[in-house]
Amino acid sequence: MNKRVIVFGATGKTGNRICEQLNENEIQHTAFIRKGSEEKIKSKNTALFYGNVLNEEDIEKVFIANEFTDVVISLGSRDLKKSYIRSKGTRNIVDVLNKLSINCKIHVISALGVNNSWDQLNWSGKLICKVLINSTMKDHGLQEEIVVNSSRKFHIIRPVALTDGMLTGKILNQTEGLLPNNDITRADVAKYLVDGIITDKTGFSSICKGNK
Repeated sequence: MNKRVIVFGATGKTGNRICEQLNENEIQHTAFIRKGSEEKIKSKNTALFYGNVLNEEDIEKVFIANEFTDVVISLGSRDLKKSYIRSKGTRNIVDVLNKLSINCKIHVISALGVNNSWDQLNWSGKLICKVLINSTMKDHGLQEEIVVNSSRKFHIIRPVALTDGMLTGKILNQTEGLLPNNDITRADVAKYLVDGIITDKTGFSSICKGNK
């Protein structure tokens, strides 16, 4: 089956990299973005659909107008204060899929340390999560619960700290035990996600940069 992908959160740094990887693999995809943010999309072959993820009617319109096999959720906020854009947006997406009886696979960019991946963080990572990004981690936790309970196939990716470096292709997925590295490039996260779309990977992936 040909893949047809919609990306929520495409104007963010990671979302942009995901669109680039989809374009690189010649996968038809659409970015769901707000009006006025077109210049943030760098991939030339990315189709655009305008809307607000916090508005269910906007989400419903894009699913009525298009047929998608995969939904990518890379929502986020640059504000470290309390924000529920991830969980609220994800809830709206899942509710629309249920309303329209659409059976898409859901791919989520979450974070290492969420739910049962807490023990994979080292002490400094745990400190950062508790002190600096506690509200973000709670939001990701709610988001994961919504997806897991959606009765759909899913792939939840939990990367360590994200950086803006180049694509290396060196990615380590280790779902148990302490991860050996504390960072990974957004480009590598995007590659891992798109590879997962192609291979139909499911479940949870805790990823960091690999050494090989």
